[in-house]
Amino acid sequence: MCESRPSIVSSNVIAPPLEAPQPGQRPSSRRRKLWELAHKFHCPVIGTCLHVDELREIARKSGVRQHARASDFDIHVRCVAAAEQRGPLSQATHKALERKHARMIKRFARAKDSEQVAALWDQARAEGEIPGAFWALMTHPHADAMLCVRAYEDVHMLSHQIGAGLGADLRALRETRAQLDRAQRDAAERERRLNRSLAEREARIEQLEQTVEQHQGLERALERAEGELAALRDQDRSASLDEERRRADQASARVATLEAQLKREREHRAELAERLAQREDALRRLEQRFAQIEPEDCCGGCAAADDSVPDLAGRRILCVGGRGSLASRYRNLVARCNGELLRHDGGLEDNRQRLESLLAKADAVICPADNCSHDAYLRTKRFCKRTAKPCVLLERSSVDAFARAIADLVEPPPATTRSAA
Repeated sequence: MCESRPSIVSSNVIAPPLEAPQPGQRPSSRRRKLWELAHKFHCPVIGTCLHVDELREIARKSGVRQHARASDFDIHVRCVAAAEQRGPLSQATHKALERKHARMIKRFARAKDSEQVAALWDQARAEGEIPGAFWALMTHPHADAMLCVRAYEDVHMLSHQIGAGLGADLRALRETRAQLDRAQRDAAERERRLNRSLAEREARIEQLEQTVEQHQGLERALERAEGELAALRDQDRSASLDEERRRADQASARVATLEAQLKREREHRAELAERLAQREDALRRLEQRFAQIEPEDCCGGCAAADDSVPDLAGRRILCVGGRGSLASRYRNLVARCNGELLRHDGGLEDNRQRLESLLAKADAVICPADNCSHDAYLRTKRFCKRTAKPCVLLERSSVDAFARAIADLVEPPPATTRSAA
């Protein structure tokens, strides 16, 4: 049994022809129910006014069995299909919409005619409160067919604008994250170099402190020598003058030696202090230079294309939906892979009987969900499940996605469950 991959509902899905609500089928004072709306309105109402997590919870509480890997698109399609008639799932969805948008419903309840409803809709659009206002308008007893179609068109075009803006925001976010990663790597490298420099400076300071302690020891030794010399001069004058002079000369020589050594040590200490100051000044300039460094720009690489060509071994591949402008490229791709392409436009012009006939003829099915009607999507999925026919459901109609689907049919990835035709 084939599994549905995570899908994203695109704003490019072609809506069925507009069908205005028929006035006179219900009392004018009663608000419409979800299943009383034209079926083409169910998709934008449910997709705009309820979040997919809310739809999952509604389906769970309504007893609808959900596959563990069911995509957001699958949940959306099931709720839209159920809204066509009154039932447990459509009633639960209607109640959820009423609870969620109770404040906006109360606001629209003050409108006594279609013009007042239209004015409230324009005000809500300006304030950015689209979901609640859309539900309140579509179910309002005074919202005529033209106003409902106008609101439908406004929401449809708004979805295009949001999709375009989201793409730009995602690209800017990716670029910002790449710049942040580069800046963090540069900062970490600068920090490592700075830590090494600081460690070297601390080791040098410790060495200089040891030298200073040695100099202080020499000064203390000199003070002791000078004290000994003074003591010798104060000794008994009766001792031999020559002995005294000899001892005095020895002491003087020792003092001179110590003074010369102390002088050299002091000069060496001054030299070391000057070198330390120069080192600290160079380190300070280096730190300032690090602080001024800007992260450099870089460009991303290109991924190399895989030259291997999967072999379909002459199988017939049915494409349900997809962009018509890419049909020839789909066909060339399948032919290159030693296969034959059958195509159904996904319910735009081709009828249901032709879809059933093509599904029966095909050895495997590829269904791009972004260019396929709800009915054709569900019929294809149910047929492949019932007949255990290999089927790949795509999020997009691009040639790259179609090529990956062919590769999955030839050699399914480990995470994809698939049965032989």
